Amino acid sequence: MAFERTLVDDVLKQTDIVDVISNYINVIKKGRNYVAVCPFHDDKNPSLMISKDKQIFKCFVCGHGGTAISFVQDYEKISFGDAVRKVADIAGFTDPRLVETKKALPVDAALVPLYSCISDLAVFYQYGLSTPEGSAGLDYLNGRNLDEPVRSKYQLGYALADGKKAIQYLTNKGHSLKTIEAIGISNGLGSNLTDRNAGRVMFPIADPNGQVVGFSARRIVDSDEAKYINTPETKIFHKATLLYNYHNARRTARHDGYVYVLEGFMDIYALSKVGIESAVALMGTNMSKEHIALLRKLGVEIRLCLDGDRAGQSAMMKIITQLNEERLSYRIVNNQNDERDPDDILQEEGPEALKAYMNRLINRAEFALNFYKQTNTLKTMEERKRLVADFVPILIGATNPLEFEEYINELSRVSEFSVDSIKQIVNRARDKTDHDTVGIMAEFHAERRTYKRYQLAERALLTMMLNDPHAVDFYSSRVEYFYEELYRNIANFVVEYKMKNERIDLPSLLSELSQSELAHKQEMQDEITAISLEKTHPECTDQVMEEYRTTILEEREKFYDKEVVNRAMAGKSAEEQGRIAAEYMAKRFPRVKPKDKDK
Repeated sequence: MAFERTLVDDVLKQTDIVDVISNYINVIKKGRNYVAVCPFHDDKNPSLMISKDKQIFKCFVCGHGGTAISFVQDYEKISFGDAVRKVADIAGFTDPRLVETKKALPVDAALVPLYSCISDLAVFYQYGLSTPEGSAGLDYLNGRNLDEPVRSKYQLGYALADGKKAIQYLTNKGHSLKTIEAIGISNGLGSNLTDRNAGRVMFPIADPNGQVVGFSARRIVDSDEAKYINTPETKIFHKATLLYNYHNARRTARHDGYVYVLEGFMDIYALSKVGIESAVALMGTNMSKEHIALLRKLGVEIRLCLDGDRAGQSAMMKIITQLNEERLSYRIVNNQNDERDPDDILQEEGPEALKAYMNRLINRAEFALNFYKQTNTLKTMEERKRLVADFVPILIGATNPLEFEEYINELSRVSEFSVDSIKQIVNRARDKTDHDTVGIMAEFHAERRTYKRYQLAERALLTMMLNDPHAVDFYSSRVEYFYEELYRNIANFVVEYKMKNERIDLPSLLSELSQSELAHKQEMQDEITAISLEKTHPECTDQVMEEYRTTILEEREKFYDKEVVNRAMAGKSAEEQGRIAAEYMAKRFPRVKPKDKDK
């Protein structure tokens, strides 16, 4: 679905690019502009500059640049139309033209019977709680303070102790035994199928769209059986791709600006009771690439809160390493050596204590130092040295002097190296790479080439065209053609844009370029943003433009002559080529004849 250009312009006018990019990556204010670690290449330092004034972004290392819309499009790898809608959503901009006719998601026809069957089973389990036998399950849930609103919201249920009843219910609903086996809830074979979850309280697990795809079943009587049994891997249930409660959290996370990552179902319910709805659970302690992809789509700060025991904290260390590698923004709930989970805190201390606990957030450095202090896992010199090496980037990035001193003193205590020796390492690292000079990054273009005289003239005139409609008219009437292909493509596009607009609006021009079918539009977009963010711009006067035109025409003539000579020399003997070259040089650099002397 293509959008009208006026609609895209309206979205951009109502959008602050800093707010949009902040939804995806961590952004730092630096003078009039903002900076961030670039997500489009393996960036270690803040190479991405965001101009609030111009409403564009530019990476001064990989060259990537554009508008808020193109950032979202490239970051999420989605269509231009979807990116427009997401940007509008972030900006709080509504317009009937943004409404998309919802298309039915493509579903494998072979999976439809499975979805239907497991949905009916979830209803049957909910019904089980209302039966006389189900009162045992109800007592368990009430004992965990899971009242009716919670049970209804999360579709909690009970599997009747007679496992054949669930099978009979499903077959009466028209589901085949083969389908029942395929959803992973049965034991036995053929007509002897029985529900493997019988006698347990049921927690349905949904996919990101809210479709139930599996269950976790909890025993409610003492026995040698496992406390929990989960649906095995099926065609519709893949544990590594699912986060519990994701379908609910995705509705609120963008508004809240965060999502909590927890360890179990009960923690989700506890947070919901105190008004924190943006929360998901791992159903264990391992985080997969698929989990990270789901969290990335939310575009918000991740708040980690796994159990406070040794296993939970060790899992957290592993997860923060993964999140660092994926350059996701996160903080950690500081449990301060409290091994209780959120549900325990709610039961023992009440809602306000839980809310205070969940808002006690620390960064990676504080958590890691606390972890190593408590676990005392640094046994060898190499382990202590590795810890210091891991913390050097954090120390370099600490812009607050008090924060820097606190980190370095704590690191000294944990690693048992002196403060002075750690400072020496940090200073040497700073000398090797400039980690804190965005101004230098803005002036330095790793992708910039050495420009020839005509290229400088074309680039300067192109800069004027991007800022002044008069320069566009001058190009159209007096220059008409740039020899440099990239500049020529940009200039021609600007001319076309000017024909439809009274003035040059940079975000609007870039968004129109993004929607075009031009083969080199990304290269053009990157160059436009690079030119626009340069600090010095030539003065746009007729005299200056004429000087640039003269330079361009002179150089163009030279290129034309060279091409003529090259064509003339093609296929000729070495002697003939030498003669043609000599004639060209004589024409290009004519000798001045000496004047006749008076006799």
